[in-house]
Amino acid sequence: MNKKTVQQSIAILLILSFLLALFSCADNTKDKQNSDSDDPKQTEDTQETTKLSDGLTDVDMQGYVFNIFNFDTTWFVWGNTRILAEEQNGDIVNDALYKRQVEIEERFNCKLKTAEVSDTTEDFRKNVSAGDATYQLYSIYDQNFGALLPYMADCNSLPYLRLDEKHWNPSATSIYNFSDKQFALAGNISLSVVNCAICLVFNKKIYQNRFAGESMYSLVRDNKWTIDKYFEIATAVGSDLNGDGQWGPTDLYGLSSSFKGYIGALMTGAGMGFTEVGDDGIQTFNLHRNEAAISLVNRFMEVLDMPGFNYNEDTQVWNQTPDLFQPGNALFSITSTRNVDVLRVMEDDIGILPLPKYNESQDRYYTPAFGNSLWVLPKSIDVSSEGENIGIILEALSFAGYYDIIPQFKEIVLKTKSARDNESEDMLDIIFDSVIFNFDMNILFDSQFQMTIFPAMWKARSAGNIVSICEKNSPTIERYIRTFYRNIEAAE
Repeated sequence: MNKKTVQQSIAILLILSFLLALFSCADNTKDKQNSDSDDPKQTEDTQETTKLSDGLTDVDMQGYVFNIFNFDTTWFVWGNTRILAEEQNGDIVNDALYKRQVEIEERFNCKLKTAEVSDTTEDFRKNVSAGDATYQLYSIYDQNFGALLPYMADCNSLPYLRLDEKHWNPSATSIYNFSDKQFALAGNISLSVVNCAICLVFNKKIYQNRFAGESMYSLVRDNKWTIDKYFEIATAVGSDLNGDGQWGPTDLYGLSSSFKGYIGALMTGAGMGFTEVGDDGIQTFNLHRNEAAISLVNRFMEVLDMPGFNYNEDTQVWNQTPDLFQPGNALFSITSTRNVDVLRVMEDDIGILPLPKYNESQDRYYTPAFGNSLWVLPKSIDVSSEGENIGIILEALSFAGYYDIIPQFKEIVLKTKSARDNESEDMLDIIFDSVIFNFDMNILFDSQFQMTIFPAMWKARSAGNIVSICEKNSPTIERYIRTFYRNIEAAE
């Protein structure tokens, strides 16, 4: 073999070696890609690290100061209205609030500030009447919405608000839209909406002692959690524990709840109410004219009168005295998700459930959240000069509230500290994603129902008087509703 032939052979061998190595690398890369794509844990981790975007442009607000007038913690104690945090302190919700605040301030070159009082009602009225434009946003009590209508600006005048997106709780926010004007917002600027969400909690020990083998959570998942099933279970546990022949606070009952919570929450959960929108878009009080609704309320009253279902010494419709659930004397309690955290002191394990449906054909669960806080824009603000900044900040606050702060409240505070089972996690997702506000319980209750039909029904405690109670009080309630709509029409 001559020198030239040897050189050609070596060249060929080198080319073959290079091609072999190249194909080998390609196969390894393909195998690695296939391996990675088949690894669900890695896919999950990748998804978790993908941060959702609010879609807002990072504008420079040049030090703009956004002032919020809010409740302090002395009166509005049943809901968490905190928006900002002064510093991190190790509390997961506080630190999430602080992180959101810092990120918004740095991103848009603005400053967020709050002023707080026990009740914002009179300050809101007084400041707006005086033309005071110090505060761009006010928090108000939902039951005062009708009285404060003349002082509210239309939030639809603000750009950037995507009120049909879930971070604004559209089934709650939408009830404050009248004549195409958005007078209030019920988004996730604070935790108020979700931690005032009403649910059922149950004592797992009592349930398992009487219904061994049937999972309450399966009833929810299999669309079997209905009013019928709820009453079947709740009316089967009552027991005269001390054997004295008398029903007292130390016996065992099916439910611990205020009358307001019992009637108002279960009606909403069943997709029914005390009012109805007519063809003209106007709400009317029609409980006594709604056959299905009046039948349901009659049933509530009949069950309430059953021995062993509920024991309540309180004369007020919004109280339960004494509390039966925490001492272990009731299977169920109708309460808010905020109050669930208080139940961590119980010896017995508890579970969380959404309110039952009317029947299996109901297409979704409904979670009422009445007695809540709302966010309103004062008429004294010049939207033409501040609207852009206000809209951006509100959208950023509510978006981050839903995706960054609620998970802290839900995943950690409730799931690991209070509800002592993993299956309540799914139930909380259902509860929070089905929050709804109603004209009757979120607007009319304090001004009308708690002074008319509710105390009358509570006093009578009879199914036979509901229609006559409604007929007697209907003129007063309808008069208020007419005044309410006149104020809507007068709003500029």
